[in-house]
Amino acid sequence: MLWKSKPVNNSGTRDQHSPVMTSCYVSGREEWLERYGSYIQRARQWRMATIIALFITGVSVVGNVVQATQSKVVPYVVEVDQLGRIASVERASVAAPVPTRVVQASLSEFVTQWRSVTADLDLQKRFIERLSFFVAGAARGQMKQWYELNNPYDRAKDKLVQVNIKSLPAQVSADSWRVEWTEVTRNHSGVQIGAEGFQATLTIQIQPPTTDTQILRNPGGVYITSMSSSSLMEPSATPKK
Repeated sequence: MLWKSKPVNNSGTRDQHSPVMTSCYVSGREEWLERYGSYIQRARQWRMATIIALFITGVSVVGNVVQATQSKVVPYVVEVDQLGRIASVERASVAAPVPTRVVQASLSEFVTQWRSVTADLDLQKRFIERLSFFVAGAARGQMKQWYELNNPYDRAKDKLVQVNIKSLPAQVSADSWRVEWTEVTRNHSGVQIGAEGFQATLTIQIQPPTTDTQILRNPGGVYITSMSSSSLMEPSATPKK
């Protein structure tokens, strides 16, 4: 190993114009860094830029996949004037609230499927499945509890129940409706063995459908969030004198 000494002046510091004590290995490393150090630095920068670009690309691909799987159908209402020119454009949920007749039809269908008992097991199963598309919140637990006490498959072994809606559901508050109906009970021979009137107060919430599945299952977007039912005392016939 070769060393070059740099003399020290009287003040204790090395003279800038005198040779520095170095080794051939240090000199070689300095020469190598001087020639190839910039290449190494640029290669490191390119690697970092490539990693960042791959990360951004991966995030973009994942975001596009998530967005594609969560596609939504947002209906809009376009109003035109007499000349066919567009006057206004608004979302359907804002521009056109659910008509009263749609709410009444949805509630009537709900009660009919809820209280009917049929010998057709496949039809009874479809009734129960469709009811799950119309209930939300506390109504889910109430519906489950009612079916535990009134299993339609067990009831269908000895009697059938036909539901007749008496009149259109009536609105009793901003979000509550009253439905009245009659349940006609028959045996499997078709002979009527009883009839009883009932009423229910249903609290609803309007949630316009935003996906194709929701449009097919609950097109009106009418959901029952709470429900209570009771028996109606049918007026007795006037006895003959």
